[in-house]
Amino acid sequence: MGASSSPRSTSSAASREAPFDMSTAAIGGSKEARPPSTADWVWAAACAAALLPVTVVELVREAGSAPDGVWLAATISLFVVLHLLVVARRRSPRLVLFAASAVMLLLAAASLPGTSSIAVLLPSSAAYLVFVFTAAASDDGLADVSAIVLGLLGAGLMTSVAFAHGPVPEPWVLVALCGFLVASIAAAWALGRYRRESRRKRAAQEFGRRQSIELRLQGERASVADERRRIGRELHDVISHSLAVMVTQAEASRVLLDRDEARARTAIEQVVATGRAAMTDMRGLLGVLVDPPADDDAPRPGPREPNPGLGDLTALVERAGAPGRRVALVETGDPLAVSPGTELAVYRAVQESLTNTLKHTDPPTCNEVRLGWAADELVVEIVDDGPSTLGEPAAAGSGIRGMRDRVERLGGRFESGPLDGGGWRIRASFPVGTEVPPDVR
Repeated sequence: MGASSSPRSTSSAASREAPFDMSTAAIGGSKEARPPSTADWVWAAACAAALLPVTVVELVREAGSAPDGVWLAATISLFVVLHLLVVARRRSPRLVLFAASAVMLLLAAASLPGTSSIAVLLPSSAAYLVFVFTAAASDDGLADVSAIVLGLLGAGLMTSVAFAHGPVPEPWVLVALCGFLVASIAAAWALGRYRRESRRKRAAQEFGRRQSIELRLQGERASVADERRRIGRELHDVISHSLAVMVTQAEASRVLLDRDEARARTAIEQVVATGRAAMTDMRGLLGVLVDPPADDDAPRPGPREPNPGLGDLTALVERAGAPGRRVALVETGDPLAVSPGTELAVYRAVQESLTNTLKHTDPPTCNEVRLGWAADELVVEIVDDGPSTLGEPAAAGSGIRGMRDRVERLGGRFESGPLDGGGWRIRASFPVGTEVPPDVR
């Protein structure tokens, strides 16, 4: 009787659907007026076809051989109106309930002593139960209350009309009639309430399902965004550093080509080594973007190279060196075991710092990479003593942001700024011996 919501079937399109609403209208069905549907017409026609002919025949039979034509026509018209109201019952449950109650009141008046029949008790009056059901199933609180109140009052009125119309064979007949009418009204009202609560329950379940889908999609989107940021950081670190080192070494080899062939050859070899290392890193990064083959027999990508770590710092520092530019690695304290995420963060911090020195300082300077081990932390400092040719561009660049993000996600502290007297210092401290998030790479 009440309209239920029809959920969309495809979960893949859930992210594109309009946000699900838990308002009264969304859970229980819209309060807005709706035009009669085909089902409404079919239901009204079926109800009329089943009840109205029997009602008319009974009216004519009880009217006898000399029926009152006006009374008969008026009574039949009231029953026709009652059946027509079934069509509009869902358009405005409360208004239709009041209209049907008025029709029943007129039928009760047509059943008073002196008339041919107790018209209000004829079969078509059962259509009133449909209005009680629909009002109780609606989301209109006033219609719900009105349905049970008017229904019970109507049951009492019909019993009174039956008593007033003529003598009753036995008192228990009136009691049984009243009980039957009250039970019918109560059953119709209870079924309507059950229908409404069932509809709300289904809507709440649908809301929960969509919420679950939306939360899952949000998690997936967050994971994808995080992975994109990670890959972006890695690409920036690999490409920016490698190109900066290769350009610096190539310029040095060009200057030394005619003056010191051996040093020029060394610089060119550093360019080649840096390029190869960059290619290896790029293959590892691009490998995570390749979807695994669906066919178990299909060839799979080869094993990825392990992420660089503390053991690769010496080679990194050597590649960053160039004629006129000294880079030193100084380590103090007793090394401790750290997580792969911490090793990668240290490596990338050193790599990005050396890259910034190559790109933003002139003339060539002295770089010092310091690793200080303590009982509960690893402190990494990268210091250069050269003047910046571009002010402080690195402070606002994506490289600095990437370093800060790596360090802070590992629970460490990050500082970056100029030194008194010239130069730049980057300082990152990492906790040692504490568990780190597994997704920090």
